[in-house]
Amino acid sequence: MADSLIYEVECQLDPDIVADYDAWLPGHVKDVLACPGFLGAGIESPETAPGERPRRRIRYRIENAAALDHYLENNATRLRTETAQRFGARVHCERRVFRPRHELMPAAHEPRRCLNCGTMVAGRHCPQCGQSGDVHVLSMREVAGDVTHSLLHLDSRVWRTVRLLVRRPGELTREFIAGRHQQYIPPFRLYLAISILYFALQTLLPDFDEAPAPEAQTAARSAGEQAAEEVRKELKMEGIATPEAKAVVSTDCKVRIFGDGESEFEKSLSRACGKMKADGGRQFAENFAHTAPKLMFVFLPLMALVAMLFYWKPRRLYAEHLVLFLHNHAFTFLLLGVTAVLTKVADLKFPMAGLFGLLAFLLWCWLPYYVFRSMRVVYGEGRFKTTLKFLSLSTIYVVLLAITMLAGLVYAMYTLS
Repeated sequence: MADSLIYEVECQLDPDIVADYDAWLPGHVKDVLACPGFLGAGIESPETAPGERPRRRIRYRIENAAALDHYLENNATRLRTETAQRFGARVHCERRVFRPRHELMPAAHEPRRCLNCGTMVAGRHCPQCGQSGDVHVLSMREVAGDVTHSLLHLDSRVWRTVRLLVRRPGELTREFIAGRHQQYIPPFRLYLAISILYFALQTLLPDFDEAPAPEAQTAARSAGEQAAEEVRKELKMEGIATPEAKAVVSTDCKVRIFGDGESEFEKSLSRACGKMKADGGRQFAENFAHTAPKLMFVFLPLMALVAMLFYWKPRRLYAEHLVLFLHNHAFTFLLLGVTAVLTKVADLKFPMAGLFGLLAFLLWCWLPYYVFRSMRVVYGEGRFKTTLKFLSLSTIYVVLLAITMLAGLVYAMYTLS
């Protein structure tokens, strides 16, 4: 549009009316844009030196000079009078008109092909796969910078998500429900990552239990050998060979659930019981450790379904409850990891080590409040109603968790057979 104009209005304000003026200005600009020939507008806040009056600049785009003349003759006086009546001499405005002379465009470059998918790339990123158009072999300095930025930059999705999860209970869930997904890690991925890190941490933490003194180890070994010798002698007196006796001791386990213990399921559990006696339950503990995380994928959706019964009016989507449980359990695993480290440090028995144990205890005390606060933030109900629902859901949570873990124990035992 070769005939278009820029109509600029710059106003100096008294400091005491800035907030009132900023609240009033957008409505005034809309009134101006309603006049014929106005195409758009932008509001700017120029920086001012210390001691100068604050300024606001409005730049209107007008179709042509005739439209501006029509505005000045028919509407300007009315609108300026309204401004003067509201703010008086506390606002001083200057007006200028600019006519664009040239529009400069960047030089066109021949599109390149994306090295990842082969799509023609006209801009900085591929429209098909999103890869940058500037791809080259990275130097070590670029690699180090990229890793540092990804892991430590405070504006990255990881740290932004974890920071909001820890500092403001329920706020991360509310952000996700509101549709602001791009800034944060998806709930399921967050829960999965933190839970995996927690279980990995459990295997990496050292055992600081004090080993018994050499004299105690020698005495225990001698007592054990003496007891074993006495058992062997008694077995020989009964006429039972030692290897066969070991088998009897290790497999003599009868599990009865339905009555006589002769069903295939009961027989499987009986065989598993024998194996547990044989190895001291080591394999059973490993099986349950592998099963427990999988049980949570059944337990969390079940609890989200229970929560729907407590929040049916106003009606909420099932996914909203599930997201809240995923976020709260992600925080719980994060808390478990921190308290595990603090407890191990407290076990070192150095001076003031008890403070680490006290801190771990205080963090555990914070967990119920965290869950309670997250429910208030997400569901927006009062303290009394939230307290009743928190206590009810907590009771159901404990019962269902016990049932789920019991099923996991039975399954871990069944897999031993």
